[in-house]
Parts: sequence; structure tokens; C-alpha cells
Amino acid sequence: MVESGPAAGVIAASELGKSLGYEDVISFDMGGTTAKVGLVEGGMPRVTKDYEVGGTASTTEHGSRGSGYPIRTPVIDLVEIGAGGGSIAWIDSGGILRVGPRSAGADPGPVCYGLGGSEPTITDANLVLGRISAEYFLGGEIELDVEAARRAIEEKCAERLGMSVEEVALGIVEIANNAMVGALRRVSVQRGYDPREFLLVAFGGAGPVHANRLVAELEMPRVLVPMSPGTTSAMGLLVTDIKHDYSVALIRRVDEVDLSLVEEQFERMVSDGRGALAREGVGNEEMRFVRQADVRYVGQSYELTIPLPEGVLGEVLGEREVAEVLARFHREHERAYGFMAEEEPVEFVALRLSAIGEISKPKVREVGEGVGGSDSAVKEVRRVYFAESGGYVDCRVYDRYELRCGDVIEGPGIVEEVDSTVVVHPGWRGDVDGFGNLWLAVGG
Repeated sequence: MVESGPAAGVIAASELGKSLGYEDVISFDMGGTTAKVGLVEGGMPRVTKDYEVGGTASTTEHGSRGSGYPIRTPVIDLVEIGAGGGSIAWIDSGGILRVGPRSAGADPGPVCYGLGGSEPTITDANLVLGRISAEYFLGGEIELDVEAARRAIEEKCAERLGMSVEEVALGIVEIANNAMVGALRRVSVQRGYDPREFLLVAFGGAGPVHANRLVAELEMPRVLVPMSPGTTSAMGLLVTDIKHDYSVALIRRVDEVDLSLVEEQFERMVSDGRGALAREGVGNEEMRFVRQADVRYVGQSYELTIPLPEGVLGEVLGEREVAEVLARFHREHERAYGFMAEEEPVEFVALRLSAIGEISKPKVREVGEGVGGSDSAVKEVRRVYFAESGGYVDCRVYDRYELRCGDVIEGPGIVEEVDSTVVVHPGWRGDVDGFGNLWLAVGG
């Protein structure tokens, strides 16, 4: 019920990554009001027990922590900031350009929509820079007003800053990018992960417009943009397995715990989970159970969730398995906090079990091999503004539905489809795979 769309987007990114051989991915979902990022490690989205609802997303890398009501239940770990296509650009009392967290939303929306909006937004800035099309927005259903967007940026921001409209438009985009880079750092670096070891999966209506710049800043190796990125979160709902989470408190030192009690608690939770899945029509062969334990050094006020060794479910948890749990905990503590203390006593805090009912997943449609190369997909040549080029450059615009497996987009380039636009920056290139996914990387 809470953040189901963004959470489904993380699951979609996880499933897409696994299907292509990437189990470590970061999902980047940017829509009209906010940008959401989530981390997937080993094919499993990160889960947190600290989440807030009712808060207001901010534009800082720290998100909105402390502004909402806390929920103490396992949820997918999302970092959300107030940077979306409708985020408003404004000048503060000190004469500094700001972007968000206020949003024009969908009604009246950005100035270029022509629905009564008067405050310049990120979408207006991208339109002025030529990165999105005035004629092909939503497949041509809406014609955007470029001149209205220019006037709004000039009157509200450029005149007060003594800068050109293009310089301010680029500034608006870069300020938003900087906030999103901060969010990506929070979900990775501040969690003890190196983003350069992850694949970025970019989706949402605005995500592919900004993704290239974000990975360049973070030195991530490549970006994956799926087909129909505007509906990727919805696709995540179709690949989400049924899952029930159970937990029981058990505060005991690991070297003193009664292992038969541990097994007894897990057996009870397995029985409960099996019954819940059966009531939902899940067969025994589709059921899977994942055991975990919350573990900490004695005296700590925070704990880490450590997976228990596979293959011991329903068996006695022996000394060898306990030693493996301890080794995993020490390694995870060092990754998360930069140190471990193997000589310190360790204690269980809680036992956790996930009862998972696996569902059949929809298959991704394949695209055929190309014949004429990417040239046959070129719609037009448009002037687009890039900081790397120092201004406007002639940029090929491609119809994504005409691209085929093996086609290559040499940056700078724009790839358009009904629900989103992919911006390929100078020095980068995009490769189309057999499923129509677009892979962005430096030089190829």
C-alpha cells in the first residue's frame, strides 16, 4: 500500500538484471515529481526496517529522513528525493538557483504543457536544451511550447542571475543531476558499496534523460535502459513473487544459544509460511524459504541481517553452520562500517524467515537483427545543448521502435519512444541487444 510503484520498479530492475546476467544493480526511477533509487545485491533488493511515510521528499542526498512517520516493518530500501520532471526551479533570498522540492505536478504541470503553469521546471529546461522533442512528447499527443518555457526561465531565473536562458537551463538540469547523484551515493557508498561495481538500470519517464550524466559522474561502467521505461515499474508488479515475512525475537549470545530452540522457531515459521502460501494457491514445488538472523556485537544498539547457510532448513543448525554465520557477520560488518572485531562476543537479536511463492514470469519480447544499421532509424537532426560540447550541436534523433539488435548509437544522440527519451552524451555510445534494451557506455 505504501510506495508500491517505486518498490515494484526495484523488483523489475532486479529481474531484468538477473535475466541478463547482472545480479548487482542499482535502479534509478525518475518520474514527474520525484526520483527513486534502490540497490540490488546478489539478485535481492536491499531491505530495511526503517522507513517513513507522509514525509516530504527533499533535494538533498539525505532524502526526507525525519519528516514522516516511521514504520518498523521490512520494506524495500528506497531513497527518494524531490527531483522530477515537474520540479520547480527558483531563486532563493540569497540569489542562488534552486531546484525542487516543490513540483508543478501534472496539473497545471510544466510551463511548456500550456495548461496554466508559470514556474519553470526541469522538463522546461530539457525542452529548451533540445533534449526532449516539442512535437513527439507522449508520441505526439501533446505539443510542447518551447517559447513559453524559454520565457519562464528568462523571467523567473535568467534575468535575476544575469545569465542566458541556455546557461540557466543547463544549470537547472545539473543541479537536479547533482541531487540525484547524492541519492545514488546514499544508497551505495553510504551503505558500504562501490557504485562502480553495479549496473545502473534507468527507467521512468525522465530517468533515461538524465541517467547518462549520473553514471559519468559516479564512474559507473554502463547504463541499461529497458524498452518502454515509462511502464517498467508496472512490469515489476507482474514479476513480483508472493512473499510473507516472519520474525521472532531471540536475544542470545551465539556461543550460548540453544540451537534446538533456533530450529524449533524456524520450523514454526516455516509451517506458518507454508500454510499462508497454500491458501493463496501456491504449490509445494513453487515454495521457497529463506532463513536469516539479525546479528550484532554484544552491547551494540544496531544489528545486521545475515542470511543463514542454504541447505540446512529443517536440519539441526550445527557448529559448522554457526561458524559460517559468524564469518558472514564479521565480513558484512566490515563492509558496512569499515571494521570488524572477531574477538568480540556476538549475539542473535531476532530470527527471520521469508516464505516465497514463485510465480510464472512474463517473457521479454525479442527484436530482430538489423539490416541497414541505426541509420534507418534516424527521424531527424536536432540542435541539442551539451556542456561537453560547449553549446548546441547537431544531434541525430532515433526512433527506438525502428532500432534492431546490433544497432549502435554514437553520442551525441537522442532516442525517442512514446513514454520516454534516452539522451546519449558526447563520448558515449548506445548498443541495442536482442531484447531491444539500450546499453550506454563510454566509447562503447
